[in-house]
Amino acid sequence: MRNILQRNHIFHILKPYLPYGVIDPWDDLNPRLYHAIHIYWLKFYGMWYYNFIPTNIWSWFQFIYTMLVLFLVCLLPCFGEIVYLLRRQENIGDIAEGLYLFLSEMYTYFKVAVFWLNKKKILKLLKFLHCDEFKPEEMEHRAILRRSIITARFIMTCYSTMCVGAVMVAIIMPLTENFDILPTNVDYPYFDVYNSPIYGIIFLHHIYYKPATCIIDGVMDTILAAFIASAIGQIDILAYNLRNFDVLAERKRKRDLRKRTGILKNRNYYIHYTLKKSIVHHNSIIRYVLLIESAFSLASVLQFMLSVMVLCLVGIQFLSIENPRSHPMQIAWMAIYLTCMLIEVFILCWFGNELILKSLELRQAAFDGPWLKMDPKTTMFIVIFLERSKRPLRVTAGKIFTLSLNTYTYLINWSYKGFAVMRNMKK
Repeated sequence: MRNILQRNHIFHILKPYLPYGVIDPWDDLNPRLYHAIHIYWLKFYGMWYYNFIPTNIWSWFQFIYTMLVLFLVCLLPCFGEIVYLLRRQENIGDIAEGLYLFLSEMYTYFKVAVFWLNKKKILKLLKFLHCDEFKPEEMEHRAILRRSIITARFIMTCYSTMCVGAVMVAIIMPLTENFDILPTNVDYPYFDVYNSPIYGIIFLHHIYYKPATCIIDGVMDTILAAFIASAIGQIDILAYNLRNFDVLAERKRKRDLRKRTGILKNRNYYIHYTLKKSIVHHNSIIRYVLLIESAFSLASVLQFMLSVMVLCLVGIQFLSIENPRSHPMQIAWMAIYLTCMLIEVFILCWFGNELILKSLELRQAAFDGPWLKMDPKTTMFIVIFLERSKRPLRVTAGKIFTLSLNTYTYLINWSYKGFAVMRNMKK
């Protein structure tokens, strides 16, 4: 008993310092569970939204902390990478290596800038998840939402862990190269970065900024996936309701019977009530998906375009290594980095593809329901819904690319073609 009390006391102390849902119970299935880990890391690095109040000391502390993180994680490394590229314009291998890292980091912070620019839309999305139409009413709804939340949190945790593990390879790489290189190729005016003690200071800076960049990038990518996952969860609930609207109507009638006395409505009334709620639920999901696209469209289209360039540049860097066997850690780093890039885009395309497939399944779910045995008004509701759900829900990137596995295939194809062109130019 004492051990249980001590454990609970420890958990109570740690609760303010851990993401929501790690220790907190999931009984209410609060929609915060979808994005709690994302918000936790954004707050940790000062990238989450806050209202700056000039007369408030805490606001100034937040502002200074955010500026310090931006300087150490974004401005200082990028300046060093630009200087490095300018000083090594003759070597295409050095240019490729420096450029793909520079582009990767730049579009990470471009996504952060777009994230802040769309503050109202993001907050509206988070608020939308608490609307009445999205609240679970049945035990089956709760099971569906729990699976959806677990998926979103699992993807965020695994992808961020994988990215941080990847950059640890880059951090260890100088040890295998007799400290002749840095984790990221940078250069600065007025001093040599490879002379002691400057090398040690910059190496320590890399230990801080590279994991931070990976975590922020992972958050920016998977927060979109989490929003899409929540939409998919709502579609699954809607599909269940359509297949079992007669059962749900009967449950509603029995609940009303227990709550009040007197004359109750007939069975058809509850069936029509359930179908009307399903149509309203469907309209809410459509508005929610449109808001997701509006908030993340610009960042997504830039990511798709730059991903093609980065994949090509990684290939060129690999070809520029004269003796790959003597640089195993560099080969391992590029292979892991390439894998992370491919998975990064795959996550978005897979969730986008699931959204399309699940929304198409709504028509089959409505058709599978017991509507043929019902009255003409019920049949009319189903026919209207079948017509309404003809067009699948989808999220596009800048109205150019649809987040789907077909787009992912095209992306890999374009990357290979670009790599082939660059390889021929190198020859």
